Amino acid sequence: MKSQRNTHRPYTVEIAAAAWSQVARLSQERYRDIQARLEGVAALATPTPEPATFQVEELTVHYVVDARRRLVTLLDITRERSASAKGASRPPTTRSPG
Repeated sequence: MKSQRNTHRPYTVEIAAAAWSQVARLSQERYRDIQARLEGVAALATPTPEPATFQVEELTVHYVVDARRRLVTLLDITRERSASAKGASRPPTTRSPG
């Protein structure tokens, strides 16, 4: 029989090493918004077999929930490029250096 000892232990929210540089660029308000959403995911304790995402304004937050380790890990934060009225009809281009 499986032990029920850790069933009620809360999930921990962790930031992956690769995401720290992205987190460091966020405003305090935006970081708090993301942190609150991740804590909400942790409260639900629903495992995700693959990375899941949610949006915070123009940012896409990538995370994974590990039920065995009872851990929600922030993996990556990407900025969605919105099409401006001027560039809406142009095809996507590669990012220029700099």
